[in-house]
Amino acid sequence: MGEQLTLVWFRDDLRVADHPALSAACAEGPVIGLWVREERDADGAGPRPLGGASRWWAHRSLEVLAGELEALGIPLLFAAGRAGEVVPQVARDLGATAVRWTRRYAPASVALDASLKESLRGAGLAVHSHPGFLLVEPADIAPAGRSHYQVFTPFQRAAGEIPVGTPLPPPPAPPPAPAVSSAATCGLDELGLLDGTDAALSAATPQWWADTVARHWEPGWMAAEAALAEVPERIVGYRTGRDRPDRESTSRLSPRLRFGEVSPRQALAAAEASEVPDVDRSAWVRQLYWREFCWHLTHHVPRLDTEPLRAQFADFPWAPDEESARAWQRGRTGIPLVDAGMRQLWESGWVHNRVRMVVASFLSKNLLQPWQSGEQWFWDTLVDADEANNPVSWQWVAGSGADAAPYFRVFNPETQRQKFDPDDGYVRRWVPEFGTPEYPDPIVDLAESRRAALDAYAVVKAR
Repeated sequence: MGEQLTLVWFRDDLRVADHPALSAACAEGPVIGLWVREERDADGAGPRPLGGASRWWAHRSLEVLAGELEALGIPLLFAAGRAGEVVPQVARDLGATAVRWTRRYAPASVALDASLKESLRGAGLAVHSHPGFLLVEPADIAPAGRSHYQVFTPFQRAAGEIPVGTPLPPPPAPPPAPAVSSAATCGLDELGLLDGTDAALSAATPQWWADTVARHWEPGWMAAEAALAEVPERIVGYRTGRDRPDRESTSRLSPRLRFGEVSPRQALAAAEASEVPDVDRSAWVRQLYWREFCWHLTHHVPRLDTEPLRAQFADFPWAPDEESARAWQRGRTGIPLVDAGMRQLWESGWVHNRVRMVVASFLSKNLLQPWQSGEQWFWDTLVDADEANNPVSWQWVAGSGADAAPYFRVFNPETQRQKFDPDDGYVRRWVPEFGTPEYPDPIVDLAESRRAALDAYAVVKAR
């Protein structure tokens, strides 16, 4: 072929700016992009398969990315299957001489990427992995004498001292890619990302996002950059305003970061360049580093989405009950703030962070449902469902994780409503029948269910 042809494997980095792998590839010669709807292999290697709402987001975001790459003269190909088989086949069919990608950090993905590097290099290809998904590489930060941090505050203190550099601009257009193809690829629509969801309620509404979630979001890196430009405005008053679900007081960048439409370095740079009160900026940046902490934990601890980090919780006496779980999912518990949050989730694919903590506490403590069932529901219905942040945050609320909220801390949803939604604006938006005879009675007594949760914890603690 005469010059190097690089295959850039896009994963959770659906952007063109501040993309080290893409920039490096464009500087070397022609580039072809690839995105794979991945299946885990027989050994469980690979990323966690996308949930329903995330699949919808990925499809729309990929449409936008394909257009932008086309403007750079870079075709974006699509495939589905086990990446350990698909990527080598596509590289071979295209005659690629190099493969580049952005690093992943979950143990199952790390294992897959390491195996792929070995097989591709064995086939004579140059293979390079790049930073870009996190501010701080997990290998670059550890407490003295231990493999990783388990408490957030010292982690943030140490991570915040590591320079992150300046975001990269979009790369210049590389030389035109050759007209090549692969039998392993297909069209975006053929990936089946919009075919439905695995959620328990999906039988009646297999494509609920078509009429609901799509009204609340515009996926894609261009909309993400517009959201990034609003960061200074969103940060003002953030320290206290971020707890008010009745106000537009957060940046709503979480799905943008989850799919890499915006890099964390871009988000941090936007915050640092803002002329806003330091207390607000610090509170906002703290959320970026919480995301880093979740990935730091996930990198070092396998199976956080299914297994409690604190071993004693493996024997917790949960009381699984399908009727209670279904009432929670539908927002029909008779607890106004919980119902508002769960309906916001179903309607928009997103829910305010303060309310996430409340609904998670209610499910795992007042209803004594396993936190894993709630985590899975969020995984399937959140547009920002993150392989690290979602399970780590659920374990934090449930009391089974690192740096966890003490188990005896049970969020009282009525107290939380009075404090953070004092005029019931949020509740009335999402639960219009609140205060009418149509609104159901509470499915549990908050005080009694709190005592039952503490009694259950006492049994575990005594073992």
